[in-house]
Parts: sequence; C-alpha cells; structure tokens
Amino acid sequence: MNIPGTIMVSQLWWYGAAVLRPAQFLKQAGLYPENVLGTRPSVRVPRGGGRYFSRRHKRPVLLEARPDRYDLVEDFDEMSHVYSTAIAPFARPIFEETVATLSPYLTPSSRILDPSCGPGDEVCQLAELVPDGEVVGADLAAKMVEQAAENARGRGLSNVAFFQADVGAMPEAFAGRFDAICCSLSFHHYPDALRALREMKRVLRKGGHAFITDAGPRWMKLLGSPLAKWADPGWITFRTGEEFQELCREAGFSGFFWTELLPGMGLTIATR
Repeated sequence: MNIPGTIMVSQLWWYGAAVLRPAQFLKQAGLYPENVLGTRPSVRVPRGGGRYFSRRHKRPVLLEARPDRYDLVEDFDEMSHVYSTAIAPFARPIFEETVATLSPYLTPSSRILDPSCGPGDEVCQLAELVPDGEVVGADLAAKMVEQAAENARGRGLSNVAFFQADVGAMPEAFAGRFDAICCSLSFHHYPDALRALREMKRVLRKGGHAFITDAGPRWMKLLGSPLAKWADPGWITFRTGEEFQELCREAGFSGFFWTELLPGMGLTIATR
C-alpha cells in the first residue's frame, strides 16, 4: 500500500474507533439526534424472489473483454487480498447500522444485489439473513470478484453468486430480479451516478428498495473530499442528501428517504 493509502487507512481506523463506535452506542441508547430528508418507506414486504442466480452460477462470471474505465479499479485488483483488513474497523459499524435499517424490508427468501461487493464480506453477512433467498455480488474489479467467491466458498455458502459487472451496465439477466440492493461505501466511485441509479431501478422488482450508504452530510463532503481525492483510488465525489434526492428523482424512483446513519455517513433508500 502506498503512503497516501496508508495515511488514509490510519485516519479511517481512528474515525471508526473515536467517532463511529461511540455514536453507534448513543444511537442504540436512543440518544443520537435524527437528521432526515424525505419520507421513510413503509414496511410492506412481499415474498422474495428466492434462489435463481446461485443455482445457475457456481463459479464467478467474468467479462470476456476488459471493460471501459477499468483504470478506475486497477488499484482495487492489487489490494483484493488485504482490502477487508484495511477497511474493516471503519466500515463495520457503518454496515451494522445499514443492516439494522434494511433488515425489516427483507424476508428469508429475498434476493439481494450488492453492486460493488469488493472481497465479499458483506455479501456473506447478508446471505445469512436470507437463507431461502440469495445474494448476488457484483464488482468491476475482476480479482475482487474472484476473492469474494473464494471467501464465500470458505464459509460454505450456497446462496450466493458473483459477477464481474459495471454498475452502469449490469447484465440484462438482472432486469427486475432483485428485491433489494445494498450498496455500501461505493457510490463515490461511480463516474456516472445517474446511470448507476437508473440501472439499480432497472434491476429491482416493483416496490423494491435500493439502500445506498456513503459519506454524505455537507460537512463531511467538505472535510473529507480533499483526503479522498488524494488517497482513494478511483474516487469521484461524495454527495449530500439533497444531491441524492435530485438524482433519485431524475432516475425515476417513486420514493426517496435519506438519513444521517452515523456522523458523516448518509443512508439513502430509493424505492422503485
């Protein structure tokens, strides 16, 4: 890992321990102030889609040709074996709160898409929530997809499948197949945010939800962007709740809700 990356990881570890974990305890105690935008969707959960991709694809499905803009993820290929260790102290409390928010919208047979799955840690955790359903992990970085599949095999999971795919041009077979999308700490890497959201809408079933967690309050965008631009490979931009609201409107989602999940971290729920 290069010097900027090492500095960034050290800052993330500090932020996770000094800010996110204490705020998480306050939230669990009902003492965390609410900061929201839009209307939280009601919990009406139809029967999930069950298993489909995991029955048909036992091995990761890779693209035949090098995709456009692959330069944005080449660094992630190089760190596929160490990424989980580097990011976990920062990402874990954020993902725990994301799961707490999305769990009421799932059934045991739900089908979930993680469009930027990295080495697959979160796919494996989500798979335990849907024992009769499945989780599909996708990522543009081929070695991340291979690492994710290896990690899932090591845990003995049978309700997962993995694809190399661009979030802005997901496989046609995904259309209308998913009950939920869980996109955690990845949206700031998407070069065409509107296209990515339109693709998320396309692959969701009617009434499904996209849960998108990323840095987002205005103060975090202001303070965090210089470090991210310097040290985070493939970083494009952070977005505020208001910016997500406008993007979701343009993408054609029927419902929008945003909340400050933890200090500096926003969670968008976009309803198809």
